[in-house]
Amino acid sequence: MHEVVIAGGGPTGLTLAGELALAGVDVAVVERRDSQQLPGSRAGGLHSRTIEVFDQRGIADRFLAEGQTAQVGAFGATKFDISDFPTRHPYGLGLWQNHIERILAGWVEELPVRFYRGRELTGFTQDDDGVDVETSDGPIRAQYLVGCDGGAAWSVERPGSTSPAGIPRSAA
Repeated sequence: MHEVVIAGGGPTGLTLAGELALAGVDVAVVERRDSQQLPGSRAGGLHSRTIEVFDQRGIADRFLAEGQTAQVGAFGATKFDISDFPTRHPYGLGLWQNHIERILAGWVEELPVRFYRGRELTGFTQDDDGVDVETSDGPIRAQYLVGCDGGAAWSVERPGSTSPAGIPRSAA
């Protein structure tokens, strides 16, 4: 049984898996794709704050080595200069999502994270002791299930439980 199963191995799921693993949580990722290959792309870069977070984890250089920095941001058609942001990274980074995912997956694979690739999440059943996560290749038992599949944000936990960080659900 895993403490947390994450449904979806995209940027959000991979980042969450890495953070939980660093916190000592037994985490697994269920991903319908067989590999981190992504045809085309859905996103084109990282914001300054995201680069800061990756820098705190010691992995920002992996992204910076492959992307293109830009000190001009935009909101709609309005462009603005971000070079004076109070940060070590006062720029955005142009980098397609397929590269972002590949780099994140490389980092997460260095951590104690179990991957269940090539499995479709088909359902789940919650009880007082956790969650049975149904996949196309059989069930996986977990205390918590978090959806990071790009389609919706959802989570399931046992009633009266605390988060993996020990926070009572009523306070979260």
